[in-house]
Amino acid sequence: MSDRSLAGQLGSLPEGIEALPAEHQQDLADALRDARRKQGAALAKAGNDALQYVPALLRPAIRKAVGL
Repeated sequence: MSDRSLAGQLGSLPEGIEALPAEHQQDLADALRDARRKQGAALAKAGNDALQYVPALLRPAIRKAVGL
């Protein structure tokens, strides 16, 4: 995601958010980007942790199939 602005991340903004000063919009954009990064990391960790329940011989094929 190359656009760091809130509108760049979400598309059109609700009127209430659009009325905020640019500084506050940037704070929200930063918080949203950080939350998405943390969520992505948590999902990747959960996927890798779930693989421990798959037999070792099947893990490479499962990783490839699900894109881990």
